[in-house]
Amino acid sequence: MTTSSSTNKILVVGAGGFVGRRLSSVLKKSGRKIVAVTRKDGDLADPRFCKKVLTGIDTVYYVAGAKKNLRFHTAHPFRFASDNVLPFATFLNALGKSKAKKIIYLSSTIVEYAEDNIADGYVLGKKINELLLAVFSREFKMDVKVIRSAPIYGPGDNFDPETANFIPATIIKVAKAKNKVEVWGQGKRKLQFIYIDDLTANLIAAEKANEGFFTIGNNENFSVNEIVRMIIKLSGKKIAIKNNFKEDDKPTKLSKFQNIVRPKFSLAKGLAETIKYYHG
Repeated sequence: MTTSSSTNKILVVGAGGFVGRRLSSVLKKSGRKIVAVTRKDGDLADPRFCKKVLTGIDTVYYVAGAKKNLRFHTAHPFRFASDNVLPFATFLNALGKSKAKKIIYLSSTIVEYAEDNIADGYVLGKKINELLLAVFSREFKMDVKVIRSAPIYGPGDNFDPETANFIPATIIKVAKAKNKVEVWGQGKRKLQFIYIDDLTANLIAAEKANEGFFTIGNNENFSVNEIVRMIIKLSGKKIAIKNNFKEDDKPTKLSKFQNIVRPKFSLAKGLAETIKYYHG
C-alpha cells in the first residue's frame, strides 16, 4: 500500500489495474495526497481491511473490478458477478461508517446491455453495483458519482492473448499475422472507445462536478472492419481481413456521452500510441 503523505485524502481502490495505475500516477504528479490500494495489499471482502484503508480518507476512487474478456465472463457468469459485487458491498458497508465524503465509481456502458444479457457476469456485477450505490447514497447521504465508461484502451492495457479485449487482442493478431487476420462476423458492428488519458481526465474532473452520473467516451464510432484496417495500417502491415461469416455480428448499441472533459485522442491517434507501446 503506497502513500504519498502522512495525511491521506484520496483512496484509489484498484490502483494495480489498467485504469488505477494511470489515475494514481496523474493524481500524484498533480500533488494530490493518495493511498493507492492493489490486490496485493489486502482483501476488499475483509471488513477490517476496508476500515483500515478508509482511515483519514475524504474521497474514494473505486476503479477495481474482476474483469477479463467476454469469453471468460460468459463461461463463468456467477464467478464474475460475485467477484465484483461481494467485495464492493463489504467496502460500501465500511465506507458508510467512515468519515469519507465522496465516492467516484467506475462503471461501464456495457451496463446498458444488462437487461438483455444476464449471461455476462461482469455486466451483471456492474449493474448490481450501480444499484447498491443508489441505495447507499440514499441511506448515508454521501456524494456518489457513477462514471459509465466506453471500453477503454491505451498504453498499459492487458495484452495477454487469453484475456485481452478487442483492441489489444487485434493488435496482437495483426502483429503475428503473415497474410491475413480473421474477424468474426461481417465486421459491420459499430464500436466506441475512450483512450486511457481521456478517461483519467474525466475521472479527476468528476470529483468537483455537480452531477452524480456521467457516460464518458468518444463519440467517434467505427465498424469492426474499419478498426481492424486502421490497426493493420498503423502497424505497417500489408495483410488482408478474412471475415468468418459462421459467426453473427453482435447487436450495436451506440451511447450518447456527457463528457466533463472533451476527449483529446481520436481513435487513430490513440491506436498509434497503443501500438507503439505494444511493440516497446
